[in-house]
Amino acid sequence: MYTLLRFISFIMISFLVSCSGESKQVLIMASGTIKVVENTITLEPGTRHNEEKITVDGNKLSVVSPEGTKEISINEGKGFYLMNLKTDTVVGSYQRIGEDTGNEKITLEDLRNRIDSLMQLTKGANVNKEKRNFFIPPYQITKISDNINAEVVGPYLKMPQSFKAGKDYEMYKFYTNKEMYDIISKLRPMVGDTLK
Repeated sequence: MYTLLRFISFIMISFLVSCSGESKQVLIMASGTIKVVENTITLEPGTRHNEEKITVDGNKLSVVSPEGTKEISINEGKGFYLMNLKTDTVVGSYQRIGEDTGNEKITLEDLRNRIDSLMQLTKGANVNKEKRNFFIPPYQITKISDNINAEVVGPYLKMPQSFKAGKDYEMYKFYTNKEMYDIISKLRPMVGDTLK
């Protein structure tokens, strides 16, 4: 009997360890209050930006809001995901942290190209995982990285000013489309252009 119990315990521990290999980190961004119970997210809409990071072991999340219940699949395996429960699309990209760019000079042509890239990002054009840029409409989820320890700085938040020496950062910055349009409208006069 004792041997049987040890065998069952071993099988249970092996099962739990193998399941934990598929854990997913999901960062939820929402306008309003987020309440999470297991794989069910209840959203009370509002205007305040909120974020909550959860660990998910399954392949589905249920989102309950005044509009009803929506099932959202997360089936790209282990990794870091971003779920957008805001009313606006969120866009973002990988940030080069720790690289020496202090002496980099940006020409007007470079600035024009960057503004054009930002405009394309707000429309979901030229977005792909290889470029590590993202366009996430409301009530969608996207895998950001295989690295569950990747870091995301969300809308309305500034990038941290200090970073620990020797740490390997994988960091992404996200904005709402409205924020991005505001940034673009401030940059365009610098190149003699106005927002169209």
